[in-house]
Amino acid sequence: MTPIYGVTEGCMKKTGRDARVLPRTVIYDPELTLMLPLAMTVTSAFNAMAHAAEGLYAQDVNPIVTLMAEEGIRASATALALLSAEPRNIDARGDAPVGAWLCGIVLGSTTMGLHHKLCHTLGGSFNLPHSGTHTVILPHALAYNASHAPQAMARIVRALQAAGGPKVGAAAADAARAIHDLARRHGAPTSLAALGMPADGLDRAADLAAATPYPNPRPLDRMALRALLQRAYDGSPPAP
Repeated sequence: MTPIYGVTEGCMKKTGRDARVLPRTVIYDPELTLMLPLAMTVTSAFNAMAHAAEGLYAQDVNPIVTLMAEEGIRASATALALLSAEPRNIDARGDAPVGAWLCGIVLGSTTMGLHHKLCHTLGGSFNLPHSGTHTVILPHALAYNASHAPQAMARIVRALQAAGGPKVGAAAADAARAIHDLARRHGAPTSLAALGMPADGLDRAADLAAATPYPNPRPLDRMALRALLQRAYDGSPPAP
């Protein structure tokens, strides 16, 4: 659903945009996902929500994309709640690709920030699984940006609550905590260590993430990124 492509060469993942990579046709059939393992379904939903979350604070976001991002998060979280209890629930299997479609449109319409920079670094340089890495990093990236994007964080919280999530406060940091708690409730990975990240690679990951300027609400600081990665490695709750 996006014009974005990724190429990994020499343990470095690079991305670009070109309308020629867009598919001519996309078919979403909930019945084709019935046998998709629940664990992969869960991390795929978090992967989708990460696209929408970053779109909400992108430098080139617009009101239409904002609506799609919030609804994409709500649809994805709603599907997760149902599928955890009944993995073959056909209605929930239908909600999940609706959320994925919306979040994909957001990804293709805006410029991504810190979260995607970190995930591309970890996936390309350390061969970590794509959707699992997005799941682990998302709450920490949100916490990093929370003070610089309070309206985006409030929309994320509102979307999660509309999906039946716990009632949390309205502070900017609550979005990060709510995403982290959602992952834990659904048995998703919450640490880079569990994904196979080597502890001695955290310094290199921080160096790579800080090396190239990236549009992001909060300026990238190498020491802060290193601390973020340590918490993600340990599986600690996101720190404001």
